[in-house]
Amino acid sequence: MIGDLLKAKKGAIVQRWVEAVLTTYPEEGAVLFQKQQDPFANPVGHSVREGTEGLFDSILDGMDPGDLRQHLDRIIRVRAVQQFSPSRALSFLFSLKPILRGALPEASEEPALAGEWAELDHRIDQVALLAFDVYAECREEVSQLRINEVKRQVAWVLEKLNQRDRGVADDPASPD
Repeated sequence: MIGDLLKAKKGAIVQRWVEAVLTTYPEEGAVLFQKQQDPFANPVGHSVREGTEGLFDSILDGMDPGDLRQHLDRIIRVRAVQQFSPSRALSFLFSLKPILRGALPEASEEPALAGEWAELDHRIDQVALLAFDVYAECREEVSQLRINEVKRQVAWVLEKLNQRDRGVADDPASPD
C-alpha cells in the first residue's frame, strides 16, 4: 500500500531526493548541477537524476541487486573520484527516509502501516550497505589508476635517465 502511494508521488519524491544529493556538493556546483539539464553539459546532475530515479524504482519494485548496483554506481563513481569521504558520499541514501515520510505525512503516523515503513527503512539500509561496497570498489579503482600513472611516470623518467647515461657513455668526447 505504501509503495503504491509513493509511486503516485514519484516525480516530487525523486526531485526532492535529487536536490538533497546535489546539496552535498559545494554551493556553486550544486546550483549548476540543479539548473543545467543537458546531460553533456552537466554529467554529474544527469547521473544523479538517473541514478536516484532508478534507485527509487528498485527500492519499491523488488531490490534487484544488479539494478541497484548499476544505479548506485552512476552516483557513487563520481563521488569517489571527487574524494568525498564515505559518510559524505553515501549520506544521500539516508536522506530518502525523511523525504518518503514527508511525501506521505498522514501515512507515516498510521500505526497499521508501521510494518510497511519498517520494511521500507530496512530496504534503504540494505541499499546503503551495498553502496558502501560500490564506493569501496570505486575508490580502489581510482587508487589503482593513480598507482599505474605513477608507475608510468617513473618508468618514463628511468628510461630517459638510461638514455642519457647511455649517450654519455657512448660519447667518445665525454671524459671518463
